[in-house]
Amino acid sequence: MRVRDGSAIRSWRRQRRFSQDDLAALCRCSQNTISLIESGRLPSLSVELAVKLAGRLEVPVEVLFEERQQTGPRRAPLGTRRMSAVVNGAGATSQAVA
Repeated sequence: MRVRDGSAIRSWRRQRRFSQDDLAALCRCSQNTISLIESGRLPSLSVELAVKLAGRLEVPVEVLFEERQQTGPRRAPLGTRRMSAVVNGAGATSQAVA
């Protein structure tokens, strides 16, 4: 998820009287992660961590975070791509990923 405003997270944390260490321990992440989020140097994070942070700060997830936008074409998940045989001009067979 994408962080809407790291300084808002800092503000909510302070209102709840949590230190960065306190919030990190409650969310099972590092104090450095909290610092990076608040300073805007970690612009996106996992849904799991976003939910934990919002829950501990007692703020709706959508106030603090938004879904990341997909960029570029989506690739098939690993293990779902098919292999097909390709015959080159010399008659040799090689494998190609479809």
